Amino acid sequence: MELQSTQLKQLEEAGIIPQGTPPAQLSIFARICSDKKLSPFSKQIHLTRYNTREGMKYSIIVGIDGYRSLAARTGLHAGTEDARFDVMPDGSYKTAAELIAAGRKPMSATVTVYKLTRPGERAAFTHTAIMAEFQGQQKWQSMPFQMLAKVAEAFALRKAFPDELAGLSIQEEEAAFTDTQQTQSADEVLQLIAACQTVEELAKLYKSTKNAATFALNFTERKHELSQSTIISQ
Repeated sequence: MELQSTQLKQLEEAGIIPQGTPPAQLSIFARICSDKKLSPFSKQIHLTRYNTREGMKYSIIVGIDGYRSLAARTGLHAGTEDARFDVMPDGSYKTAAELIAAGRKPMSATVTVYKLTRPGERAAFTHTAIMAEFQGQQKWQSMPFQMLAKVAEAFALRKAFPDELAGLSIQEEEAAFTDTQQTQSADEVLQLIAACQTVEELAKLYKSTKNAATFALNFTERKHELSQSTIISQ
């Protein structure tokens, strides 16, 4: 949609565009709204501002439903698989129900998006999102499975449809691009270490834990326990 100066002012007053946004950034936002045919008045798209070491930056945010809509408009979106959590090298993974029953949050979420390449043929675009890289506050604490699955799906959709989605982020990625990820507490890390049932799963947890070096001894002890268990079972 084309945005006029009076409409941009209304969007600023409504908080959909940050107050005092530079004219050049407003122009880019208006152009994206027009090119993508997304309406900020319907909250399909908005602009966010955040501080970095390099200064103030802006990011254009689209909801996951907007992502899906843009992909569908191409006529080439051929389906999206449900998220798989904590996928291991051998292809095994956990369901949300299994992790909830174990009292655990997911370490990762993997989503595959399909795109038609020619009649009757489709290509797979897969992405794995790591919890430690995106976990923030609020809904990340109460709805971690949905939040991480949305991030993985957004990345997979961007891989499949770069022309439609390049330069657009979803709200769930905010902690990553504003560098405000929440570090896991010591108790959470120790619970996750104890819950690992294979050396491969433990290694994946180590890679996804931002402060893993602090718990190196705990990881080593659990690795020894799992290795001994494997030897005995054989």
